Amino acid sequence: MEPLKNVQVVVPAAVTLGNHVTLSCLYDLEHNESLYAVKWYLGEEEFYRYVPKEVPPTQFFPITGLEIDVRETRPPQKRY
Repeated sequence: MEPLKNVQVVVPAAVTLGNHVTLSCLYDLEHNESLYAVKWYLGEEEFYRYVPKEVPPTQFFPITGLEIDVRETRPPQKRY
């Protein structure tokens, strides 16, 4: 299995308390490989997981002080 290539993670450097932010992940894969998983962490706590072969593919994990608008979430995007 080949690793992800050309990964671009878009995260703001700083956020004012109470403001909304958007986190993005763009990636390339080699030779028709498929994505296994993308996970987001706050410190050591996982708050988002995307595993395309699972049902449902997206999972959210509660963290005190972090709110996720599940209506606005999108899976990671493969570059073309």
